[in-house]
Amino acid sequence: MKKAIFILSAGLAMMAQAQSWLDYDQALSRWTWLRTLNAAALTTYVPVDSSQHLLADAQLTMATERGHLAQPGASSGIWQASAAVRSIYRVGHRVVLRGGMNYRNRWGDDTGGSVWLNPDAMPFDITEYTDSTRGKMRVEQYGLNGEVGVTIVPGLDLGARFAYIAANSTKQKDPRHTNSVMQLEASAGAAWRWRGATLGANYLLRRNTEAVQLRTYGRTDRVYHYLVNYGAFYGRDEQTDGKGYVSADSEHPLLDMCHGLALQGGYEHRSWSAVAQWSWTHRHGHYGLESPSMVDFNRHQGDRWEATLWLQHAQPQAIYRLEIAWNHENLRDYERTYRTITQGGVTDVIYYDNRLMGRRQAIDYRITATAQWNIHRHLAAWQIEAGVRHHRGEVTAIVYPYFRIQDTRLTTVEASMRRNWLCTRDHTWTLMAGLRWAGGGGNPKSDSTYGTPSEGSQAPVEHDEYLMQQYEWLTAGRITASAGVRWSMPLAAGRCRLYAEARGLLCWGHDIHHLADAHRHEASVSLGCLF
Repeated sequence: MKKAIFILSAGLAMMAQAQSWLDYDQALSRWTWLRTLNAAALTTYVPVDSSQHLLADAQLTMATERGHLAQPGASSGIWQASAAVRSIYRVGHRVVLRGGMNYRNRWGDDTGGSVWLNPDAMPFDITEYTDSTRGKMRVEQYGLNGEVGVTIVPGLDLGARFAYIAANSTKQKDPRHTNSVMQLEASAGAAWRWRGATLGANYLLRRNTEAVQLRTYGRTDRVYHYLVNYGAFYGRDEQTDGKGYVSADSEHPLLDMCHGLALQGGYEHRSWSAVAQWSWTHRHGHYGLESPSMVDFNRHQGDRWEATLWLQHAQPQAIYRLEIAWNHENLRDYERTYRTITQGGVTDVIYYDNRLMGRRQAIDYRITATAQWNIHRHLAAWQIEAGVRHHRGEVTAIVYPYFRIQDTRLTTVEASMRRNWLCTRDHTWTLMAGLRWAGGGGNPKSDSTYGTPSEGSQAPVEHDEYLMQQYEWLTAGRITASAGVRWSMPLAAGRCRLYAEARGLLCWGHDIHHLADAHRHEASVSLGCLF
């Protein structure tokens, strides 16, 4: 936080002339290396004049969402208030700083389903059984990030990045749950430049903890049930009065650790540049407490590979960019078998073999082309962007000897445009519009066994209603239209700019049978300032 405050205060004190730039994102779009994971690439940012030594954007936003075309258990009515500030600042000829802070407060009625804040990123899920227990939900999130790039000697740069996120949420109806999230990310890297060619590498570390506490404040004589969902809403039933995954007598943390490596390479010649990045991260963690007397229920591990290529042709008044990206992720979830022994008032946990309970794989391809022309003071009169994305996922849930396989696929085609006008008295107007089509398919479930179940074996528990809602959300065809308008004006003799923005989005699904309705709409208003 001190670093971000320093960036803003020091930069504002040094600004002595009117801005020569009109849009934060547009001003940074020429520096392709700033899109990579390597903080050492910050040194490629070279301001055109003294008013661009500091670029900063602060914004307040109020947004709302309505409709049932969403994940199972999501609220049909959501409000969100947020604040964010971001900046980049060149300190002398050797050091460049970049940082930001943000806050988000999100609330809605009739929320249920998963107990996790982001169930898609978890190795397994814990889901409420019925919609009758839906209640109000409030989520608060705080974020802070900062990075620095330093030129050690001409051609050799070092960089480091730090990011921190803290969040908490509460569901205000039995069965209640309170979540506490802490995510810490750090990275260190280096880049070597010689005659237009650049090579870089950086190390990645991420630690994510989400702890959930289940409670009952109303009818304490009632027992609530949850589905421990190993994938595709297929798993095991547990009760809040038990000693398992959802016991109400203690807080249950899920720890997720990631270590990774990213490599970059690029070449620049006059107005042409090409930058490529490859990264690999390995994640592992557990659910429960690693203690001699407390149960550590679950272990998980997985890998993610990503590759991205940026091709750019940047002229003084036009920029053309092509981005090609691919990523593949697999994740395996293991349940620990154990028994507890209590002697003399002391409880010990003895662990045996781990059992594979879930396996997830996802592949994603994306191509995006962007064209900007008639650029004046880092504001393009026209911007057109078009892209296509294909996502394929496969989930296997196992309750031996039973198993379920689900596969989904979704293709998205989208296009957007921005038209900017620089008017009299240095005012600007922007009109934005976008259109997106998505459609997919797959198989919601394919159930079988690895062999003949033994006598007395317990069949898995499933939640077919949520399963089909989730499948429709992941694969159903839909059309999304968006529009927005933005206005800005100079303040303080042109040394900063005030802007206001309004956006709207409408999404219509077709061939919807299980979700409550086939639409979702969003609206937001923002007020901000460019420094």
